[in-house]
Amino acid sequence: MLPFAKRTAGFLIAGTAFFFACQSASTPAPTDYVSLKLNQSARLASDVVVRVDSIQDSRCPTGTTCIWAGQAWVNMLLSAGNDASTVRLALGPDAREGYAKRLDSTNVSLNSKTYKVILREVNPYPTASTVGEPQTAVIQVTKL
Repeated sequence: MLPFAKRTAGFLIAGTAFFFACQSASTPAPTDYVSLKLNQSARLASDVVVRVDSIQDSRCPTGTTCIWAGQAWVNMLLSAGNDASTVRLALGPDAREGYAKRLDSTNVSLNSKTYKVILREVNPYPTASTVGEPQTAVIQVTKL
């Protein structure tokens, strides 16, 4: 009887561990970073939903000579509950501001709460071989 009890306990322990491993793998914990393609959306840990509406990339491709570095612009919609706000952020210098102003972050108010939105990356960086590849925007949203 003792070997049967040990075997049954072993199956129960292994089954429980397997169940929780599968459950955590299928429902990843939210984070404040997200990488989104065009028209994709995701809910972040701050309970803000981010949707990327457009990505425009005029950055100078690697291995080429350009007059200026260019920029990558991302238009996104942020929403929390019944409140929403459109944000346009960019990577690269702003020629109108003499290359001094940063356009990669802003503060947004949603439902009386303030969030810091940062455009971290636009991937892939342009090269001759990445022309036409789908791009992704890496966005960070943190509650202030």
